[in-house]
Amino acid sequence: MAQSTGFYNGLIGTVYAAAIAEQHFSEDAVFERILAETGGTALELGSGTGRLLLRLLGDGHQVHGLEISEEMTEVCLAEAARLGLQPVVHRGSFAPLDGALSGYAAMFCPLNAFSFIVDDDLARESVRSYAAGLAPGGVLALTGSAGDSLLRTRTDWVRRPDVPIPGGDVAQVTERRTVEPDGRCLKVERVIEVVDPDGRVRAREDGVQLRRLRPVAELAELFAEAGLIRLHAYGSDVDHVLTGWKE
Repeated sequence: MAQSTGFYNGLIGTVYAAAIAEQHFSEDAVFERILAETGGTALELGSGTGRLLLRLLGDGHQVHGLEISEEMTEVCLAEAARLGLQPVVHRGSFAPLDGALSGYAAMFCPLNAFSFIVDDDLARESVRSYAAGLAPGGVLALTGSAGDSLLRTRTDWVRRPDVPIPGGDVAQVTERRTVEPDGRCLKVERVIEVVDPDGRVRAREDGVQLRRLRPVAELAELFAEAGLIRLHAYGSDVDHVLTGWKE
């Protein structure tokens, strides 16, 4: 099975940060509602460039970030300084969660980042670590996807929208998503070329990433094994947010 390579550092990371900086996703409203209902401090698993973290802080929520990428964290902290915010961003992996990070009223993992954990045993251990890190009555919210019929059949390369980057250049993004033969993982291949205003290619980078395809039922099984209750899914197998509560 192919191995994942970083999509969140180097040129690919820079372009990713620029591409999503101003985007809003439907799942954001679910996380905002959870934070409003639970109170206390929440932890965003994989806070990245701070797209959601800083927005939530600006709205008055108490939330920390957890991010493994130094480059993404630097982008987050620079933007926070510009906005006059002082986020708490822990450095490290969420696969599994460090036991020192505990007592949170809520934890959430946006943009299907949990799918980066392709090993099922590690995914199971990770969900248990999230449950352990919640305060009693705390809630866990993970995004997931099993893909749709189009995703599972297409094999072509697709040109994504160009991304303006600092300096006046444009990043041209081409991507191919194919499902592995066993149907469990999505292989994402991405090529980025930075083109100047005269059309000359100034830089090129490519990467490969695996993402685990999980329907709601599979994610719910992990939640139940970790002792979480009152499970509720928003969305469908194609794209979903699953929530569960700690007793």
